[in-house]
This record gives sequence, structure tokens and C-alpha cells, in this order.
Amino acid sequence: MRYPSWPEQQVQFVTRYVFWVLGILFFNFVEGIEPARWSLAQVNGAFALYFLLNTAFFWHANRHPASVVRYRLAMWVDILITSIAVFNDPYAIPPSILVYIMVVLGNGMRYGMRLFAEAVAGSFTAAMIVLSIRYMYEIQSLSPGLLFLNLFGAIILVYAYILMSRIERSRTELEQSSNLDTLTGLYNRRALLEIADGMFRHLGRGRRGFVMLFADLDKFKAINDEFGHAAGDLVLKQFADILRRTLRGGDVAARYGGDEFVIFLDDTAITEAEQVAIRIQKLVTGWARANGMDFSVTFGLGEAPTHGSSFTVLLEQVDKALYHSKSTHTGGGLAHAEKPLIAVAG
Repeated sequence: MRYPSWPEQQVQFVTRYVFWVLGILFFNFVEGIEPARWSLAQVNGAFALYFLLNTAFFWHANRHPASVVRYRLAMWVDILITSIAVFNDPYAIPPSILVYIMVVLGNGMRYGMRLFAEAVAGSFTAAMIVLSIRYMYEIQSLSPGLLFLNLFGAIILVYAYILMSRIERSRTELEQSSNLDTLTGLYNRRALLEIADGMFRHLGRGRRGFVMLFADLDKFKAINDEFGHAAGDLVLKQFADILRRTLRGGDVAARYGGDEFVIFLDDTAITEAEQVAIRIQKLVTGWARANGMDFSVTFGLGEAPTHGSSFTVLLEQVDKALYHSKSTHTGGGLAHAEKPLIAVAG
């Protein structure tokens, strides 16, 4: 599932309003055009309701850009108004049926393959139902041109789905590779900053606080000097593996740079985060001893928004706590971002 930006969603809403205007013009101001089955008042009523619903979705999107429920509702409303237009299109081969393709592409290219598949299935099913009802008692209207148009439209949708699936797969692979640290497989700093921006942005919207852990490997330089950089890389990869085995699926772990790591524990109390840090310290110490190495890990802990309402502020406070712990302990320390800073031995 993709979550497009607000500007990208604005383009989609403008497109909806443009098609709404075209529909109004087609049924009301084109000479010789009248709805085939409903009255003009009924068709205009459907377009008026669509305008109100689209405006309500637009208002909601401005305040809550990421909403899968709204994505899906808006898509099905698009399919419904398109079906009404096709049902009342006076032409034997309704040009309005091509709008289904716009619905599929407009939703699938923005929201990912899951909604794309739903848009394809929904549009194709709606088109078949509407056309079946239209021509149930008008067998003479089932011209070869109409059958060809439907077949052509179906081929376009299937082909677009195949292309979109390949594009989406390539995009996902590229996005993953650009967001991951090549050595450890954790998030890199760029991805961390993007994730942190979203977490802090939603702090005041009903989201509970979270805890930041800032980890620094003690005596890492000595490992590189004594055993070589290959051993140093092994230590970093092993520490990343310990994080993956210890943290929950919803937690975030990233390599901030060198031997420094940042961890976000969502919906976690500071005391619970301390226990997580201690558990990681024990696993690191055990692995180091088993492999004949002398190193440990020091943690700084801080809670958002208690110790900072932005990533920069919180990191600064946690970094101060970590530095205080490293200056008062030989390694394996654990410090809270508090005033005054309190270091707790690990």
C-alpha cells in the first residue's frame, strides 16, 4: 500500500472535479443529448451528490492525508458515478465507459497494487453489470463495435495491471535499497529521518509517545585496530542481528553512522525501554565474550514528547545522556535524558 503525499492527492481531486464538470456539460449543455434512462433531474441529483461526497473526501484528506478507508470509499464512489453516466449515456457505444480506465489508473498508480487490483475488479464488474442491464432488452444494440470496445477496454486494464505490477516491484526494490544500510540491513540515516518526521508530526493527533534509544558501541575502534576492519564489520552486523531478534515488528532500528544506532520503541514506557536496553546489553556482552572480544554497548534513553518534541531536540538530549554515561562508566552504561542527567550502570 502506498501513501501518496497531499499535493499528489490534490491532483487527483482536481481531476475528479474536472470529470464532474464534463459530466454536467455533457448531459445538460450538449445539443441533442438527453439521459437514456433516468430523467435529467435524477442524473443531476447524482452528480450533485458526487460533488458533495468528493468535497467531503477532499476536506478529510486535507486533515488526514493517510487514510486507507477514504482511499477505498472515494474509489468506489468514482466507480458508482461512472456507472450512472454509462447507464444513461445515449450513445450505443458509450464513450463514458472509458472513464473506468481513468478510475483504475488514477487509483492504482497512487495507492499501490492492492487498490489497483480492487479498482480493476470493481470497474470491470460494474461495467459488465451496467452494460448487461442496458442491453438486456435491446439485443439489436449489441453491435460488434460495442463488443470490440469492451474487449479493448478489458485488454487495456489487464495490460496496465501487468505493467503497474512490474513498475511497483521495481519501485519497491529501489526504495528498499535506498532506505537500508548496506552493511547491517537496518534503516539508514535518510530513512530514519523520514520515519522520525512522521512519528513526531503525528504526536499531537491522538498518537501516544514513544522512546528513543541511542546506542554507541564501546571500544569499537579497538576492535578495528586489534582484529581488523573485517572483524569490525562482523560486530556491526551481529549487533544489527541482535536488534532484529530483540525488537518488536513495529519498532524502528537504524544505523545512524559508524558505530551509532538509533532505535524507536513505539507505545512503550521509559521503564519498559530500559529493560529492552538491558536485554540487548546482555546479548552483546555474551556474544563478545564468546568470540574473544572486549566491547559493550552504552544506551541513552529519552521519551517523546517529554524530552523533546522534535527529532533534533530529543536526539540532543539523549546524546547528552549517553555522553554522560560514557564519561562516568567504562562501558555498558544506560542513561536517561533527564535534568539533571542520571546515569544508570548497565
